[in-house]
Amino acid sequence: MDPKVNPIDVDFIPAQSRADYHRRSLLGLWRRAIRHPGTRDQFPAGIEQPTLANIKLAWATVGVSDIYDHFEHLHSSVRPETGRPCPGSDMIIVGGGSRKRRTLIGTHEEMLYNACFDGKAYYLSGITSDDRVLVLGSIGTYHAEYCNFYALSRAACTIIPIQDYKRAREIADIMGELRATAILGPLSALLPLLSYLELRDLTYAGIRRIIKGGEPLSWQLRSRLVQRFGEDLSFHSVFQTPDHGAIGFQCSSCGPGEYHLHEGLVYAELSSMNDAGTTELVISNLHRSRMPVVRLRTGDRAEWADPDGTCSCGLTSRKIRILERTSDLSHAQGGDCLP
Repeated sequence: MDPKVNPIDVDFIPAQSRADYHRRSLLGLWRRAIRHPGTRDQFPAGIEQPTLANIKLAWATVGVSDIYDHFEHLHSSVRPETGRPCPGSDMIIVGGGSRKRRTLIGTHEEMLYNACFDGKAYYLSGITSDDRVLVLGSIGTYHAEYCNFYALSRAACTIIPIQDYKRAREIADIMGELRATAILGPLSALLPLLSYLELRDLTYAGIRRIIKGGEPLSWQLRSRLVQRFGEDLSFHSVFQTPDHGAIGFQCSSCGPGEYHLHEGLVYAELSSMNDAGTTELVISNLHRSRMPVVRLRTGDRAEWADPDGTCSCGLTSRKIRILERTSDLSHAQGGDCLP
């Protein structure tokens, strides 16, 4: 397999070939991390090179035990002008969470490659060139919005960008005047619009699908949305964080909280938590050069839904089931968790 694979093609690669790809990619990621000025001090000299079998033990050896250990160290030691293991223009990305805002460093090429996987997720959600997608955002310009627009452009749909999701009346007017057919945004960004429609007892049957982030959708909220947008409304979800990149997407066979993994972009593991019988999703992003993402915890409790890639939809990428979102990286937009 090539160092970078087509996001669609990776879902039809046999399991053994994909495992070989992950093994080679993890070795390359490990070597970059050892050389990188922000991470090399975390890896003792002479530590054994990781394989799929021993990378977990190797990471435990260097003592990274908390989701922020890795990135806090990077923030204190990485400058934009340092560490250039591969060509590409640097981009300074501001990511936020409920704890504090963080600066992430990447390249333009890496960001666009990540967006290609989001584009696949939107395509599999049913977005076509005939759609007019209302993208709910916040005031300002964020890397997540840029990636969304690029990803949506791959489906050749019409993009309707909204700069402030709190301006519900204006959004309702735009939605009707431009005949929007889909909404993209976190559930928190949908609430002002939904409340406005409910207070005025308005409905809009033009919206066929809502694409949200990885946050759970309650039956009560689903029912409220269906009442305003119609019985034919469908819901789809994509799963990502700024720290880890695109992680997963849903097919028509996915149940609640289930996601196929973007296995051309990330390698996922389930690591035992302190609680007996529970496991946490741990991600290595295979294509981050400026700030290598090696076995970074998500804080999300998860289990395998299809560890062998035998989904009835025909895709061979493995599936996970998110049981509980515990990470503060899943909050609303501005870099937190815009889908």
